[in-house]
Amino acid sequence: MSDITRRRILAASGVVATGAVAGCLGGSAEADGNGDSESASSSGTVLGNITVENLADQSHTVDVIVEFDGEIEDWSTHELAADDGDSELERNWPTTAGSFRVRARLDTERLIEVTPATWNDPDCLNLLVLVDRAGELTIWSDPGGGPCGNDGAAVVEDEDGEN
Repeated sequence: MSDITRRRILAASGVVATGAVAGCLGGSAEADGNGDSESASSSGTVLGNITVENLADQSHTVDVIVEFDGEIEDWSTHELAADDGDSELERNWPTTAGSFRVRARLDTERLIEVTPATWNDPDCLNLLVLVDRAGELTIWSDPGGGPCGNDGAAVVEDEDGEN
């Protein structure tokens, strides 16, 4: 019996569908070291949830940096055991649309980064920072679910947490 959970199959299906629609599958770009990256559209994108997961058979350290308008909003380090489940980052970044980039580093390797432009500037974007079974780091997009709703649009809640 395979140890792949229904949740992973659903997540992978969403990622594949997103990549097919967006026209790019793999979604990670090397940072250039100067902090330069493609910017989001003028209206911006809402950054939803960020999940970190390790599917490799050895432990890894993953750093995740969230920047809005050139300012670091969140920097977290995750010590992930072999085949560790996923963990969702606490949302310490703006919940409104804006220009952002997310950078990640596996162990002490070079940073990779993504911006909303990586996926054609959707209205809302959840991210999965994944250490795959081969020990490679990638960042995948998911424009549905969580704060992004089912259609990729940001879910706006009132003060009582109601939609």
